[in-house]
Amino acid sequence: MATQALFLHVTDAHIGMSGTPFGRHDIKAQIPGIRQPTREEVLDLALARLGQRLAAEGCTLDGVLFSGDALDRGRAGGHERLLEMLLERLRHCGVVPERIIATPGNHDMPRTSLPGSEERYAAFRDVWGKAGCILPWLDGIDAVPPSPDRHRLLSSDLRWAVFPINTSNWSHVTSILPKPLADVWSHIPDLLPEKDAEGREELRRQLEALVRYDMARVSHDQLEALRAIVAATPQPSDGKQLRIAVMHHHLRAPSLREEVKAFEGISNLEQIRTFLRDSGFAVVVHGHKHEHAIRFETVEGTKDGSGHRVLVLSGATFEPGRENDAARLVTLTGLPNVPQVEVEPLALPHPGAATPRMVSETQRLWTAQPTAGSPVVLAADVPVVIHGSDLDEVYERACRSAETDAERGIVIVHLDLPADDPRLPLPSSYPLPSEFDEPRRQAWIRDLAGWWQIERSQLEHRIPYIHGTRLRRYGGKIDQINRIIKLLKHKPSTRAVAVLVDPFRDFDPSGDPGAGGRRGRKEDFASFCLVEFRRRNVQPGRPQVDAIAFYRAQEFARWWPINIAELRILQLEIAEALGGQPGRITTIAADARTISRSPTQVAMPIIDRWLDQAPEMLHLLASALLTGSATGEGRSAALRDWEQTLSDLHDSTCGYYPDGVPVAIEGLRMLGSFIEAAAGSDDQAAKDFSRLLNDLAARNASYEASPREKSDFVLWSPTAARLVADLRKGTALLMAHPKPDGR
Repeated sequence: MATQALFLHVTDAHIGMSGTPFGRHDIKAQIPGIRQPTREEVLDLALARLGQRLAAEGCTLDGVLFSGDALDRGRAGGHERLLEMLLERLRHCGVVPERIIATPGNHDMPRTSLPGSEERYAAFRDVWGKAGCILPWLDGIDAVPPSPDRHRLLSSDLRWAVFPINTSNWSHVTSILPKPLADVWSHIPDLLPEKDAEGREELRRQLEALVRYDMARVSHDQLEALRAIVAATPQPSDGKQLRIAVMHHHLRAPSLREEVKAFEGISNLEQIRTFLRDSGFAVVVHGHKHEHAIRFETVEGTKDGSGHRVLVLSGATFEPGRENDAARLVTLTGLPNVPQVEVEPLALPHPGAATPRMVSETQRLWTAQPTAGSPVVLAADVPVVIHGSDLDEVYERACRSAETDAERGIVIVHLDLPADDPRLPLPSSYPLPSEFDEPRRQAWIRDLAGWWQIERSQLEHRIPYIHGTRLRRYGGKIDQINRIIKLLKHKPSTRAVAVLVDPFRDFDPSGDPGAGGRRGRKEDFASFCLVEFRRRNVQPGRPQVDAIAFYRAQEFARWWPINIAELRILQLEIAEALGGQPGRITTIAADARTISRSPTQVAMPIIDRWLDQAPEMLHLLASALLTGSATGEGRSAALRDWEQTLSDLHDSTCGYYPDGVPVAIEGLRMLGSFIEAAAGSDDQAAKDFSRLLNDLAARNASYEASPREKSDFVLWSPTAARLVADLRKGTALLMAHPKPDGR
């Protein structure tokens, strides 16, 4: 189940307890009682308005990400004031110290302190640390090995994790001068006349500035501590954990504005980037440059040329004239398989005026392209390629692509399933009834995919393109799967191809899709058009069998998993015959689409499939209904599947599906004949039930014979829905009055 999270990102507040002027207004005359607001006041109002908005919308914050520089040029009180505002204004929205990530910035570091010293972090820790906020691992302060819980923020379901990183340990550090320069450096101001005390002091400040560097760096010890913290972080039971890093300094300059100074960037940047790549971070949040930017950073691989993408969120501060990004809401959605990030800047409100709502920007954290380092092209005329080994992840990404970027376009999916998993693949989020446990889900996919691969069916007169009949009795006589097995036993071949389209049966020579009196009736043939099996000799004597299937059109939400299960069945059969194992499955859809609702378009209803797969179930169901008893495993299963059939039949009447929905006919008639033949002469309820079954079968047959335009659906569905409802009532009536068996 996809989850989401909401964070507030605050950075570079630059405030103080005594108040920091914020020149918002043009005040040319000094009038008593009229003054400029302070930074503290405008930020407090912004947070108060945010709290009101979140409460009105019923939203809570999962965390606050503070990326440094609470202080204004080191002036005292900024830490206390910012924490106080966050807790006072947002506590009712879920903000408590334990949900606040606090990372120091360069302005938060005392200029006279040494890196890794108690003095350097005293003010920062006295506020954020003592309150119970989550801090980064601090050089010279925190223990080795680190205590992971103190340095990370986790969601309750472990879908996301936030890790603070300290880049400010060397901010405002004074360099060590070499000798003999060190011996004379402090005496240089003495060269000025003794009476020029002011000049001497200014020269001393200039000399100190020359050897003081605002250096950004992450120590080797912190990188190792971070690696240990990430490694010790518990993972979700399924799917990937989305990892977020919060730091003060930038990875790359977030704008075209040039800054000329020593140590403008992180000195060991590539080490940081490599850590982010190797530890699987998806998002980095920072401040420092006072620039708003959202962009992807690609960290290249060292061997295969592949890359790892990280979304970098650069947070601005607020200044007069630049008041529309004082802070920002960061929303994660689509976790775990199709994650995306929405960033909404928060503007500073004016007293009495409504807070302006800024435009959000959304970025997708996953790419459908196979090479992560490649440019992502999402044009409608360019095939979208999805590649992965996690079935749930691949399924959700394919569905998302088919309903957005690649709707009615080409989607190619490469799926590498575990070769030794005996189960048929079925995504955990596939929309089946909630009461289906794993054994029942497996039975459902096995029966359904197995029916589509059946060699002979009593329903061929209705669906002449059942996949199995085309593959194993093409033209009434060619077993294409057997041919493929014989061919691949001999050698790897590109001729191991099976086709499911028969031009003599499926095509109208005139090219008129409406020939035959119904739109597409003469040219009703499967979307599954062709499949090729490829033998790869990965291990000596243990070949892998890949399947590459082409579909003229493919629905991904409901149909694609059924197609994958069918291909897996065929893979397993061919691989077993070759003494090998199943390999990759590739599907190529020329026209991708999704259906968000859940009609029964993936198969014939269960009761009709029983004619092919389990005719005895019709007898068991008739027996259960006539006796009013579900005792015994067979009767119980038959009654359960009948209830599912009624649910599916009801769903099929709820919305029009242009490609048509299979409806139950023969199974209903057979069940009706069984009940009518076995019912007693005085059993009016059973006779009425049999009549309902035949009425619904007749109504469905009439609809199936129609062109099945929307107007036909509108005529059919109300009556069909009423008959299904009557059958539900009739089932309950029969089961409510048990009768002895064998009557």
